[in-house]
Formats: sequence, structure tokens, C-alpha cells
Amino acid sequence: DEVAYANKLGMSRLMGIGAQPQDNNEVKTNLNEVIMNYRHTPIYRGFKGVPSYNKEVTWITQAKTYEDITTVVPLDYNGDETVHSVVAVSMPIEDLRTLVAHAAGFTAKYSLNSLVSAGTNFSSIKDKALRIARNKHHMLIQGEAGTGKQRMAHGIHQASPRAAGPLITIHCGDTTPEILEQELFGVALNSEISHPGKLELASGGTLFIDEIEKMPKNIAIELAAALNTSQSNRVGEDVDRSIDVRIVGACDSDLKRLTERGLFARELYDIISRSVIRIPSLRNRREDIRDLAVHIVNELASQHQMPQKTIAEETVNILTNYDWPGNIKQLQGVLEVAFFKTTDGVIRPEDINLMGDVKPDNKWKEDKDIFVKAWKAAGGNVSRMANLLHVSRVTLYRYLKKYGFEKK
Repeated sequence: DEVAYANKLGMSRLMGIGAQPQDNNEVKTNLNEVIMNYRHTPIYRGFKGVPSYNKEVTWITQAKTYEDITTVVPLDYNGDETVHSVVAVSMPIEDLRTLVAHAAGFTAKYSLNSLVSAGTNFSSIKDKALRIARNKHHMLIQGEAGTGKQRMAHGIHQASPRAAGPLITIHCGDTTPEILEQELFGVALNSEISHPGKLELASGGTLFIDEIEKMPKNIAIELAAALNTSQSNRVGEDVDRSIDVRIVGACDSDLKRLTERGLFARELYDIISRSVIRIPSLRNRREDIRDLAVHIVNELASQHQMPQKTIAEETVNILTNYDWPGNIKQLQGVLEVAFFKTTDGVIRPEDINLMGDVKPDNKWKEDKDIFVKAWKAAGGNVSRMANLLHVSRVTLYRYLKKYGFEKK
């Protein structure tokens, strides 16, 4: 069997040679000589009279191994049903995956400019993120839960040379090691059915790995090897597949310390720690809270096609003085409840509930931390604080004195 006609891309990919177009793109090449796994390809089956439609095919040539989506149609049957020729049409699988990723919405939803930064501290972090976005290094985003690591990853992808490629997300904290490995690398169920993993699906773009500190060491070591060689193997299959992906890892913990303690794979840490972004907690970004709150409320109005609402100055003071253990994610949740609670277009202090995670029992009488939390949630207002703790003002004044607070 031989190729009679092929365009330039067909010559360079299908035959594994850097041939230049000849007259009429005619090529005389024996497929057995250039395709090492020829008998396992749709073209071979096509010459046996078996058509193939949109099949994912691994081509092993003398030059390289690559994947295409291929359709093969047999032509010219004679009396004894021998096929004289076939037509094969292939599309690079990475091109198809990019199209599918965009159609499925696997693109950046946020830009770096959309990240609110009234203060100079976070503005400098955004500037650093922009510089990192433009290089080719794998990277790490560190910060407490709820600080906006995923939004930062979206912004970095959107600002990178890979912005036209897919942005795929994988979570390490909510699955078993076996499922995580298959989700990351893909799995071959048998000789006919094989599914790509997110590492392949993200080729040409970015793979965002959330809670990367929870990735088992054996999987992390395998991922590091794949990144170093730009080749990956699906679970249950011994076929090298080319990958071209940038890793953006995110973690809540100190990944360097976990690595030093042997709890995270050194091989992967060395790869992703070349560029690191550290996002501060919201309590260390108090200068941004006002603008963040306004931004969140405006987004809610836009998403739900409702009139814009404003935030009372007293409410802003309460939000600014609170420590936000859940960071921006908690702020967003509190404001979402308040947004739908208010009826006159103004979010007031009584619409804000910051004590949802503190029961109104008597523990605050022995625990100053709970008392301080209630004080900040009420913005130092005694009446509001008494309502939060379900006690009288007289009792509250006694404990204010005990804990050294001024009366307000």
C-alpha cells in the first residue's frame, strides 16, 4: 500500500518526513516503510474494506509519534471486493481539542485587570502575575482558602501566549488516587477504547491544578516525568503521547515546608516553584474591601438582571473591620445574602450576617476570641453586638469591661 497524493501537512505528519510539495502534491511512498504501526491504523483496515469515521489514531512514524482524528473511506471495489484505494482525511487532535475546549467553555473567565486592587500591595502582585504570565515557566499560586487563587489562574492564562488554548481545571482534594490518576493522565479501557486525560486535553494551553498539595507523591512524580519529557502515558497503555501544557498549581498550605517534610514530591515542587505568586488574606487587604464589596454587589446585579444596589457607609465600616477567615469567598457569600435580603436598594448593617459560624451560646463568656469576633461583626455597636450574642446590654457591658473594650 502506498500514498498517491498528500498535501504538505499530510506529507510531514502522515509520513513523518519533512517533504516539500511536488507537482500535484504526488508522493510515492510505501506506508509499511514509514508507519511503524501501519497494521493497526484505519488506513490498513480501509484497504480491507472497513471504513473508519472520526477515529482517534496514534501514528508511530520513523520521525515521531503523534495523534490525529482520522476518517478513512475505501474506494473502487472490483468484482472480488478488493479495495484499490482509500481516502484518508486527518485533523491534528490538538486542534480539535482546542475547538472543543472553547465550545465547552474551557477558557479564561477573568482577566488580571478584573481583579480588584485599590491598594498598592495587591496591585504589585498583579504586576508580578502579568510578568509571570508572559514567560513559559510552570508556576504556583499560594494563599489561604477563598483568596481568589482560581481567578488569578484565569487571569494568568488570559494574559499568557497560551490564551488561545484551553484552560482545564483538575481538583486533587475531592477524589481518590485512582480516579485522580485516570482523570489526569487518561485511561485505556481496552485496545479499542481509550480516553484522554486532562493533561492531554490542556495541550496547547494551561492545566490549573487546585489543591495540588493533596496530590499523592507517586502521581506527582509521574506528572513531573511527563512535564520533563513532554510525553505522557494513559493508564493501562504503553504509548507515548506528546503534550504541550503549562501547569499552574494552587495550594492553601506552605508547599515548600510540605516538600521538606517529605509530604509532597520534590520532583514536581522543583518544576512548579520557579515562579510563585502569594495572594494575601483579605484581613491583610483591608484597603481593598470597599472596592471588592462594590464590585461583588455590581456583579450580582448584572448576573441576576436586577437594579444596582448601594452599600451604606456604616456597612462598609463593618466589612472593613471584620477579619474574614473565609476571605473573598466568605465576603461574596455574605454580600449575596444581603443583596437579596434588602428591599430598598441599600445594604445596611442589619442585612449583614457575619456570625453564621458562631452559635449564640455562652461560650463567648469564656472565649475572648469569640467575643472579639462578635465585636468586629457588630462594628463596635453595643446594641447590634447584644443581638448577635442574644444577651442584654447590661450583661454585655459587664463583659466589655472584663475584656478591656471601650463602651460605644
